[in-house]
Amino acid sequence: MSTSAHNAKLDDIAVERIERNHDNPRLYFRPRELETLQNSIAQHGIQVPINVYRKGNRFILIDGERRWRCALKLNLKTIPALVQDEPSRLTNVLLMFNIHALREQWDLLTIAVKLPRVIELLEQETGKYPTEGEIVSKTGLNRSVIRRSKLLIDLPERYLENLTDELHKPKPQQKLTEDFFIEMERALKTVERSMPSAVPDKDHARDIIISKYRSGVIKDIVDLRYLPKIAKAERVNVDPRDAEKSIKKVLSPNNYSIEQAYNETVSSAYSEKDLVQRIHSIADRLEELESQDIDDDVAAALKDLSGKISKILRGRR
Repeated sequence: MSTSAHNAKLDDIAVERIERNHDNPRLYFRPRELETLQNSIAQHGIQVPINVYRKGNRFILIDGERRWRCALKLNLKTIPALVQDEPSRLTNVLLMFNIHALREQWDLLTIAVKLPRVIELLEQETGKYPTEGEIVSKTGLNRSVIRRSKLLIDLPERYLENLTDELHKPKPQQKLTEDFFIEMERALKTVERSMPSAVPDKDHARDIIISKYRSGVIKDIVDLRYLPKIAKAERVNVDPRDAEKSIKKVLSPNNYSIEQAYNETVSSAYSEKDLVQRIHSIADRLEELESQDIDDDVAAALKDLSGKISKILRGRR
């Protein structure tokens, strides 16, 4: 990163001489959030200086666009600012990504939209496509954020428009959130890999899922995690033909939910698989114990468990 940030000088500069930074990844400024900040500034003033760089007779924002917007609305003449030298395009973008990594204020789509530009600039600087680790190191973002962002980047334009419309709303009013689209894309990618014939038209599948989620047929976004489990039915010894029919029914215009599909196909099988894993885990733990290490409560629980196991096994004879 550039050393110009270390040479920054604090000054009061004219609000009208400041311009927004076109490389700023932040896209959405919700009116209610700005109004709260504006009221605070009107009462207490700007407590934290904005960060800008000089470009000719103008100043370009690096950090503090919300404070600057509020200053404009309040007709403030000057604003406290840390002024630094003009950074390179790459440094300019990375500065803002690292600021975000510390504050976690941006919507994920904000990062997703700008991430290709960061990758492009890094590739120009180094002469090679950056690894995920290099992107993490340079931006201050973690791997999970980068991977989730890439799922949003790959969405067709009309779904990004849907998401953009939602992001302009206050958080409590958002229905088709970033998390919804991420869970949907993860689910459909897995179904495509495991059972491609179940999703002949991905956009149609997206539209059905969105419609069912809006209407309440799909009650929670976590229900989307059941789709990959259904698609992997063969792993738990469930007939994949039944699973495929169930997925196709889910991805059709009706009131059939993902939860219903899961319960009717693989729910019992996954429950049994989980039970087997728990039994093996308990057995391994018991092998590590000596009889003198077991207290009365554990001994009583084991005795009760032993009786239940004997009863179940007698029923199988």
